[in-house]
Amino acid sequence: MKKLLFLFLGLSIIGVTACRKEYVTNITPNQTIYYTIDANTWKTVDGGKTFTANLTFSNNDIYQNTLDGVLVYVSFVSGVYEPVPQTYFGISYSYEVNNQRVQLRIQSSNGTGIITPPGSISAKLILIPSEQK
Repeated sequence: MKKLLFLFLGLSIIGVTACRKEYVTNITPNQTIYYTIDANTWKTVDGGKTFTANLTFSNNDIYQNTLDGVLVYVSFVSGVYEPVPQTYFGISYSYEVNNQRVQLRIQSSNGTGIITPPGSISAKLILIPSEQK
């Protein structure tokens, strides 16, 4: 009986240790795009309460609005990027995105005042691919 038990345990150990776990990963890296938004890029249609600037994607940029994600950063000082949405010196920065562009929007932090758009600033977009499971 002991021999049968040891035989069974020995075969079990060999069977368990013979298994190996494999990880298959297909990682699509994110993509970072830099823009310079000149002062004359900002447009308004409400008398200066809200200004917008469109940051368009090129044909090489891959973004699908239904699954992927976008992070937006702006830089007022060289090399220092701050995440959007945010408020900077009384101006509220926000954005909306679709498959062709990111529209950066600025307005006064109280939403009613007339503002002057900033001078030339830098923007950084990070396109993050994703897949539905």
